[in-house]
This record gives sequence, structure tokens and C-alpha cells, in this order.
Amino acid sequence: MKSLKASLDVLTSFKPDKYMVTNLYLNLSPEERADRKYLLTFKNMVKEQKEYLSKREIDKEVLESINEDFEKIESYLFQLQNVKACRGIAIFSSSAKGLFEVVKLPYVYRNRLMVTHNPRIREIASLDEELGSIGILLIDRKHVKFYLMDLEGVYEVVDFLEPLATRSHKFHSGGGLLKGAQGSMRYTMPSRVSAPNMVQHSYGEYRFHMRIKEEKHRLFKLANDALMEAWKEYKFDKLVIGSDREDIGEIENHLHPYILQRLTGYVRVNPSEITDAKLKSFILDLLWQKDREQEKDLLKQLDELQGMKLAVNGTSQVLEQLASGNVRTLLVPESFEKPGYLCSQSHLPTLKPECPVEGESVYEIPDIVDEAIELALEERAIIKIIIDPQMQKKIDGLAAFLRFPL
Repeated sequence: MKSLKASLDVLTSFKPDKYMVTNLYLNLSPEERADRKYLLTFKNMVKEQKEYLSKREIDKEVLESINEDFEKIESYLFQLQNVKACRGIAIFSSSAKGLFEVVKLPYVYRNRLMVTHNPRIREIASLDEELGSIGILLIDRKHVKFYLMDLEGVYEVVDFLEPLATRSHKFHSGGGLLKGAQGSMRYTMPSRVSAPNMVQHSYGEYRFHMRIKEEKHRLFKLANDALMEAWKEYKFDKLVIGSDREDIGEIENHLHPYILQRLTGYVRVNPSEITDAKLKSFILDLLWQKDREQEKDLLKQLDELQGMKLAVNGTSQVLEQLASGNVRTLLVPESFEKPGYLCSQSHLPTLKPECPVEGESVYEIPDIVDEAIELALEERAIIKIIIDPQMQKKIDGLAAFLRFPL
């Protein structure tokens, strides 16, 4: 499969001429994979699109190309091996022009099927920026590993520290990356201070536990030193720590403030056994959970900002603010859909069969939310999808935080 850069180079340089591009963003989360629900979702979107395309004045050969796109995409999705190792997928097709590009994604904002004159790739760019570069530290009693994760996948950068608690010689790994985070760990039995047959339970046990504690803090400090070197080189935006240690939270006492402020959370994994694919899945689960925790705060912000005239709650109001470039954050309830119209030249979405731009015609579209998201992305707004059903009820269609007060 092509790299992300190679696919984007093809898409940004593509010239459709008189033909059109079919753009699909499809959710492939574990829930959607159950009984292959995503196939039914796609078929329903195609059926809806065909109904609305029939109302537009589209040349016969262009329409034939679009229908061929639908068939090619369905055939591609039907093959299980084509949808492995991702929770979302973007497909761009223009059969008459020989275009068929696939980009596997860690997630998508929502299911979207659009037929347009150019590839709609802004969501990919937004997801790349939103996810950023994630540093992953895996640590147990014996190993410390560092990974990087981005839009394309997760990669082990270096196994920069491998102390063995029962080994007495120095360990050296990581080379220049570690820069001083080397040391030695050893267990030594306490010398006897009394008769051979007398067991020094209290004193010996105390020294044993103190050595374990000292070893733990030394390991955490070494992990921080190595993380600092990794951050200097890779400049990751977020940090996730994975471990099966019960005391892993204590590592925060050793993390440099630069590192600590990037800490997103923890995942429970065994560093010696985890695979790259499984690790990626754990990280995405953590990020998804963090987003769900933020939903209540977003709705609270909406109420507060409305009082300051810095937010609107309602589809028509949001579309007005999008048309004037005044949306900072777009709040989209996951289940909200609404048919509407799209201006033929400016591509402004509207609920009325008339364009805000004088003299410009409109055509019907099955879901105005798709185009609202696209316009928000064009204006560099942040997209927040609201999943919780109770939180969705508090939004009247769409809502938005504004850049300037009304």
C-alpha cells in the first residue's frame, strides 16, 4: 500500500476535467465491523446519493463513471484483507479518469459519501494534525521501550534501556540517544552479622525492600532521562505510558515538566508481549475515552459562550456563521443528519433552496452536515463529534464556538 504522502501527492495533483470524484470516509470501528455493518452503511449511503444525483443535470458519461465508482468501492470493501489494520478508511475514485486511492486512517469524524469535482482530502489533513505525533513509553521491571505513533501507524523507535534486575554488570543500550541514562542494577545479599544459623528476618527484609524501592526510582529516573532525549529528537505532541506495574503512576514524580504536560494517560500492557497492532488499538481506545470525557465540558462551554455571544446552537445559525468564516469549533452530534442544498460555485451549504451568494444556483444534497464539516475544515475550524446520546439531545442540530462575538 502507498505511503500517505504518495497518496496525497496523487490526490492533490489530480485533474478530473469534466468528470467527478466519489469521496468516501467510512467508520470501521470494532462496533461497525460486527456482522460487517459498514457494508450496509455504505450501501445505504449509495442508495441515497443515487436518488439525489438523479435530480441534478449530470452528463450521462459522468453519471456512468460515478456508478462505476460505487461498484468499485463496494467490491473493495467486501474483501476483508482490504480493511484490516484500521478503524477508518478514505477512498477516492474517478473511474473515467483512472483514479482509485485508498488511505487507511485510525478513525474518521463520521461516515460521509460525497460526489464532488475535486478530491475532498481536508479531513485527512485535519486528522493528521489532531492526532499529531504520540510518544509511547512501555515500561516494566526489566524493559523500557519507546515507540512513535502517527496517522500511518505505530513504530518502535528504539529499545533504549534493558536493565535486568538480577544482573550485576552495567547495561548499555540506546547509544547516543540515552546520553547519560546508563547505570547498573544489582541485587546483593546482606552480609551476615551474627551466627550462621541465625536468620536476620527484619533487617534482611528491610534491606531487600529498600533495594527494590531504590531500583524502581532509579528505573523511573532513567526512563525520564531517556524520554527527554527522545523528545528533543522527535518532538512528540502527546505521551502515553504503558505498563503492567501497579505502581506505574509514581513515574510522574520523576517526569520533567515538559514531558509531564504531554502525558495523556496510561494503558495496561505487558511490554514484553505486546504487538504493534495491539498497542495501536490500546492507544486509540484511550484517545476515544478521553474524547468522551470531554463531551460534558464542551456542552458546558457551549452554555457559557452563548451567554457571551461567542457560540450558537442551531443548524441555521451555524450555517450563517460558517458562511462568514466565524466558526472556531464545530460541534456535530453523531446521529444528526439533515437534507439541504449546496451552492454550485461557492459550495456553501444552506437549508433553503437559494444560495446566500446572489445569482448562484443550488442543488439538493442528502446530508447538509457533510458539507458543513467540509466547510469548517476549509476554514481551519476544529471538529468535535458528540457521541453520548444524552449530550446530543442538548444540541439543536449543529452548534459552534465562534471566533468573534455576534
